[in-house]
Parts: sequence; structure tokens; C-alpha cells
Amino acid sequence: MRAQQSSNAEAGTPVDPPQDVLAAAVLAVSRFAGQGDVEVRVSLGDYQAVEVRAAEGTTVAGYREALLRHWEKVTAPADAGVPARLLVEAVGDDAAGPSLVVTRGPDGGRTVVSAGPGDVPGWLVERLGSSVSHLRQLLTDPAWQHRTIADLPLQGRDAEREFVSLGRGAELSADLPAGIHAAFGAQARRTPDAVAVTDPDTDVRYRELDAWADEIGGRLRAAGAGRGSRVGVLLDRSAATIAALLAVLKSGAVYVPIDPHVPDERLAFMARDCGLALVVTEDTERVRRLGLPAVTARRLGDAPAAVPDTVLGGAEDPAYIIFTSGSTGRPKGVEVAHRSVLSLVAATAPSFGFGAGDVWTWFHSVAFDFSVWEIWGCLLTGGRLVVVPESVRRAPDEFRALLAEQRVTVLNQTPSSFMQLVELECRERTELALRLVVFGGETLDTAALGRWLAVRPASECRLVNMYGITETTVHVTAQEITGELVAAASRSVGPALPGWSVRVVDARQRPLPPGASGEIAVGGAGVALGYVDRAELTARRFVADPVSGERIYLSGDRGRMLPDGALEHLGRLDQQVKLRGYRVELGEIRAVLLARPEVLAAAVVVGRPVPEDRAFDRLDAYVVPAPDAGPWDAEEVRRGLAATLPDYMVPATLTPLPAMPLTANGKLDVAALPAPRPGRTETPADDTQALVLTCWDRATGRTAGLDDNFFDLGGNSLLATRLITTLRASGLPSARLADLYHHQTPRLLAAHYAQSS
Repeated sequence: MRAQQSSNAEAGTPVDPPQDVLAAAVLAVSRFAGQGDVEVRVSLGDYQAVEVRAAEGTTVAGYREALLRHWEKVTAPADAGVPARLLVEAVGDDAAGPSLVVTRGPDGGRTVVSAGPGDVPGWLVERLGSSVSHLRQLLTDPAWQHRTIADLPLQGRDAEREFVSLGRGAELSADLPAGIHAAFGAQARRTPDAVAVTDPDTDVRYRELDAWADEIGGRLRAAGAGRGSRVGVLLDRSAATIAALLAVLKSGAVYVPIDPHVPDERLAFMARDCGLALVVTEDTERVRRLGLPAVTARRLGDAPAAVPDTVLGGAEDPAYIIFTSGSTGRPKGVEVAHRSVLSLVAATAPSFGFGAGDVWTWFHSVAFDFSVWEIWGCLLTGGRLVVVPESVRRAPDEFRALLAEQRVTVLNQTPSSFMQLVELECRERTELALRLVVFGGETLDTAALGRWLAVRPASECRLVNMYGITETTVHVTAQEITGELVAAASRSVGPALPGWSVRVVDARQRPLPPGASGEIAVGGAGVALGYVDRAELTARRFVADPVSGERIYLSGDRGRMLPDGALEHLGRLDQQVKLRGYRVELGEIRAVLLARPEVLAAAVVVGRPVPEDRAFDRLDAYVVPAPDAGPWDAEEVRRGLAATLPDYMVPATLTPLPAMPLTANGKLDVAALPAPRPGRTETPADDTQALVLTCWDRATGRTAGLDDNFFDLGGNSLLATRLITTLRASGLPSARLADLYHHQTPRLLAAHYAQSS
């Protein structure tokens, strides 16, 4: 709805004196933009403008006095006999928020508030108006004059209770199994001969996996594992790893998954930090160097020992500890209870239709919490879990072949990983059995999915974006992706799952109304037990909600609620960088790049070519060109950016890549991004060199120099095939894949073809 200022003015609330409604409007606009200190511009058309700046510790009385001076200054050019329309808009670091118009009536007539310019939804106009009215009452109340402006709530306590209720998911049954292992045991008894896990070596049936876990569990208990002890699992993705996880849970202990590629120093820190009692691994020598006993996960035919009932524990006991990166560089362990995982499965299985006919992939590292969802979401609902080998995981063409061969129906991906599959499918559609793709682990650029939906409509394969955090058990919300949301580049991550709750809060944890930007807070069944041996950090991040009293987790993510209870994810609160005095949101630059048709994926980082001198800091952009968008033209993209962004936000370099480097968890690996390259500096000497360079650029999405090595630039078998196909279609029908392996630079390849002809 486009808010009409005239009609809003007529329906506006009369207030007096006029400077108080301006003070309330300025504060409301600032709060809706998520600001702490007030940074707002008040302008009278093109005549006059003032910057209103007030620290959050300013007293209410002092703030009102300052606004009176601003009012007199900004309205001075206006004739008292005509209306004065003042535009109130947020500026500074947090300028993304709605604006308001404060209209002073002629000759001292009533002052009214209406929506600012642009398309402003009616619900947002209503919320803003309500906040202005509430703030004006507090600003003029003598009891508040010596309080600070940060003390002023946007709404009263009844309204805050309404905001908490808005973000609460449906009720979830409290009738849960005694633990993850108990739920798996029940499934194994229902479908004992169904295949539970497929890995490159074998198929393992449910009854076999259960017995295997009992066998390992006997060794664990013999080595001293018991209820509450912490057991490391240092294994590659395999059926043995899942048997080991189940064995730890069956023994009453807590599993601590460890990626086998973790450096020794970090492994030693994790072992000390959470007090590992022993480790399930085949790398016994590495574990013994830590002074810990090691237990093998191999099937040795041991007779499983009986498990005492007192060891089994219950759903409230901790199930696992996953370490996440800390802002100080010190990893922190997040401890999660059985009930949280069981609740996650119970909350999603009905709406997603999980069952025995589903085939899932286990794609992610066991130390990444996305794997908790992949493993237990599949096995606790009777599905078959396909282990993705590391070599296949890093080769998109081989991974797609695995999806087709295994008839995978449920795929879980980070957006960065999924875009590689999008590129393949857009070039050549294959027969896939996919019915559901779940995104998680990082922010999804919804607009980028338009190409996938053009190949596989939502009626054939559902796309669901799920927001979540390790500290809230993988997932919190779910948003089905439709063509309408893609066209709108929606940031919605959907409403809370059954049993979960979300709200957006200010710096004092007060719930904010829909439309106001603040920190995302999560409550409900998924909230973790806390950080291991980090009492102070746990107390700071896991707090009591001041309205409902329930325990909530403060995520550090920025968001805002929508009136239907859905949540918009707006990035991290600390995602901004400062460059030569300007605060720059890297996500905004990335979004502008992704809006261009020739860009498939993008990343923007701060480059520091001279680390000791910040004057040389710059913005470096990396892009994966869309394969069907024609030859890559960096200068055209740069001109498009300059037409959209202020000059200090236009990247200094623009480097095309064949694919974004990803971490073991499928997220963007910033450290693996290559140094920005200036591009081609030598012109081709003949037609053959020109033809090879053109095909090279088109196939790899990268402007290469004549002596650039294909494989040094990140080339792989998929890109090699694409390059040879492009060469054949461009007049070199004899081009073979072996040519590129023997002649790895454009100069050598061109010389080979010139000699051959």
C-alpha cells in the first residue's frame, strides 16, 4: 500500500505542542531503524535541514530541549499561515527504516503525523503512529524527565506481550522419547530390514546399525564412559561414524564430533575444554598423544554388554557438544539436550512429510550442526541416509550424479554449495528425484533461486529456507520459497517452527513491534543448555525474556518481525565494516552484484594489500559469472555498480572465479579467495590466440592472461569439459579434453591448435 500523506494527515492524531510530536517522531524513526544513539535528519523540503543526534544516555528533559531548538530552526523558513511539512528520516550507520512526515497546521493548528514518501505498508504506518503516540505520552510525563531516552519503551507492556505471542510457533507435543537413541531403537524395531545408511562400502540396515552401536557401546562402557561423560568422535563421514554416535548416546554419554582435518592444537584445546574422557577413532596414535584412551568403531563381533537402566538418562540430558568459532579466536562448545533434537524432528516431520520413502544425503562435516539435522532427521523418520564421500562433495558434477543414482529426495545445502548445482542444472537438466531442498547455515539470497525454479518449479521440488543457529538446535524458522518471494528478493525466513519462538528485541531485550529492526532472540524447545565452561558468556547470551520470563537466546543477528509472525533476517549486527571513515555494509554490495543477470554468485571482502597502512584498504569483489549470460565484461558490471552505489562502495577490484571456494561446512571460505587479479595485460598475437582466450573467458568466467595456468586458477574437470565444448562449438572440432591437460595455458593451447591446423 502506498501511504497517502494527505489522507494520513486527516486521520492523524492531534498533538500539542508540535515540538513534542516531532521529538516522538524522531525517536520512533530512530528506534525502527535499530539505532542506539539517535541519528535522524529533519528537513523542510529543500529549504532547511537539521541533523538530530542524541546519545542514548541523554535525559528525556535534555532531549526535549534539544528538539525544541531543532523545531525552531527547521521551521523558521516556513510561513506561519501555511502548513509546514517536515520529513523525518534515519541517517548514519542504520539508515534502513521507514520515514515519517510531521505536518504543522497553519497558524498554530493541529500537528499530525503521516507516512513518509515511498511504498509504506498500511500495517507499518499504523505501528509507527502507535509508537509515536506512546512515546509522546512518556516524553511529556514528569515522571520520565530524569530518565534516559534509552529507558523509553516503544510500546506498553500489553503491546509487548502481543509481540511475543506473534512470534510463537504452534504448540508441540511434550510426549517425547527418552532420548535420540531410544527414538532410533523404536524405528529399528519398526523397520529392522530397511536400509538405514548407504556409504561407498556397504548398505547398513536399521537392525545392523543398532547392533553395531551396541557393540561399540560395550567397549565405551568398558573404557569408563557413562552418563554425563564426554566422548569425542574423530571419524570421517561413514556408517561407522553414525554407529559411534549412537553408541555414545546409548552409554549415557555426550558425543563431541570432531572433524578429522582439525589441527592438532585445536583438537587438544577442545579435548581440554570439554574434558573428553575418551575418543572413538581409528587414528589411535593421534589421540594417544593427547593422553586419552581410544576406542575403535570397527565391527569386531564383540558381544554387546547389557545397558543398566540407570545409565540411559532422559530427554533432558545433554546429547552432544559442537564447537563454534568464537569472536576472540577461542572455540566455544555448545551443549544441546536430547529433547531439542527430538523436538526438531517432531516439529518438521509432519509439514515436510518425512518418512520411510525418503533418501537423504549426509553432505556436511559431523562437526557442523547441519549434520545433526541430516543424520537424525533422516534416521528418526525411517529414511535412508547416503554418505557423500569427500571427493564427491567437492566435485559438483559427481555430486549431481550421486543424487541421480541414489534417487535422493531430501537435500540439505548451504546456499553457496547449492549454487553449484544450480549452474549444472541450468546448463543440462537431469532426472533427479528431489522433492525437497532445505537451505541453512548461511544467509540465502532468495533472488538467486529464480534460475532453479525456471528449471524445476516449486510444484516439483519444494525449496525451504530455514533460519537457525547452533545455539538453538540447527533450525528455528521455515519459509517456503515461491516465485513471488524470488521476484521480491524476500528476506523472510518464515515463522517459528512448532515449539520454537522468535522475537526482535532492542538493546534491553524489550520486544519490538513488527517493522522495527533489532536483534533476533529465540526461545522454545531448541534453546541449548549453554556454553561449556563459559558461565559468563552463557549468562550474557542465554537470558530470561523480560515479558514472558522464558529462557531465550540472543543471536547477534539483525532482523525484524512481519505482521503475520514471519521473521526477516537482515544479516549480522556486526556485519558492517569501516573504510576511510565510511561504514559499509558488504551485504548491500553483494546484493547489487547478484541483481545483475550476468552474476551467478558473489562475495565482497575488505582487501588489505598493505596491512600496516589502512589507507590502502579497499573493497574486493569476487563473482561467478552466469554461464548463459554471454562473455564476461567486467567494465560493464563496474559501470552498473557505479550507477547504483556511492563511489566509496564501488569495489576497487572485480575478480571472476569459476566457483566460490567453500569451507568443509559448505560456507564461503574467505581465506581461500585468490588475490585479486588485474586481468589480461597482453593482447592476443593472432586469431587462434584470440579464439582460445574468448572461449576460455566464456567457459571459466574468468579473464585469463596468455600465461595463466588453467588449474592454478581453480580449474577442474567440469570446467575443463566446458572449455573444450566451447572450443569445439567455436570452430575447433578436433579439440579434446587431453589437450588441456598437456597444454595448460592459453598460449600453449593456442600454439598446439595452430600447429595442428
